[in-house]
Amino acid sequence: MERDSFIYKTRRKGQVIAHKLFSDEFMSKLYYKIVLKQDLNLDNPLTFNEKIQWCKLNYYPNNNLVVTCADKYAVRDHIESKGYGETLTPLLGVWDNAKQIDWDKLPNQFVLKCNHGCAYNIVVSDKNRINKEETIKQLNKWLKEDFGAFNIELHYSKIKPRIICEEFLGENITDYKFFCFNGKPQFIYVSNDLIHDRQAQIGFFYLDGTKMPLKRDDYTDIPEVKLPDFFDEMLNMAKDLSKDFPFVRVDFFLANDRYYFAELTFTPGAGMMPFNPKKYDLEWGNMLDISSLVDKYEK
Repeated sequence: MERDSFIYKTRRKGQVIAHKLFSDEFMSKLYYKIVLKQDLNLDNPLTFNEKIQWCKLNYYPNNNLVVTCADKYAVRDHIESKGYGETLTPLLGVWDNAKQIDWDKLPNQFVLKCNHGCAYNIVVSDKNRINKEETIKQLNKWLKEDFGAFNIELHYSKIKPRIICEEFLGENITDYKFFCFNGKPQFIYVSNDLIHDRQAQIGFFYLDGTKMPLKRDDYTDIPEVKLPDFFDEMLNMAKDLSKDFPFVRVDFFLANDRYYFAELTFTPGAGMMPFNPKKYDLEWGNMLDISSLVDKYEK
């Protein structure tokens, strides 16, 4: 797993130090140049990635609803208030410290997550086979991390870190991610095996299930998809949840012949998504209207 490597850990430490030494704008431009090999234009953002970069520096960390909805624990109350509580994965526990976990009260299978970032997941398929001391150590290490400092996603820095435990949904989970622009879903991204950190498959599709001529070179491409019978239910829920934001990706888990709400993602790829072909970066940027936000936050 990449996050266990020496290079990964060293890079993370370097990012935290750099975050303390240099401005957020400077670090955003630096990471953008390193990852996408392009200059970041924050004065007149045009592409999707540039506009997400602008939002994560100016809008997202100053919007309380964004901070709440990026929090994997607090968002549950938001989903309940919207009338979609039945789509939530059953919650088995929440703690401020991993030492508080009462392992005897948990079932044999479950998923542990930290609420204040991404890829803070431990999938437990057999409780009797895990090393509890190492698991506690890992979770508490994650709790101390400022996830927002790594790639300048400042809204994550405002989340109170917690550990949540959710019901295990099984080994065969598919993600449906709706890219929603100004309250309107436009595309979906379907992926397999991301939660298990295996070699994932990803594909971009239009809302009718036809394939988009767009792919990510860092994942195996899914050539086709059969939309589930409840696709329109997910689509309508994505419309409702996205109407409060200029952009948000509404994510669902598909398992056990039904769908579950997964999360709301405001900065996919931290605003450094590798588009292939690159023209889609500008096309998606044309759909994302942040003009009113620029007028408000740059006055």
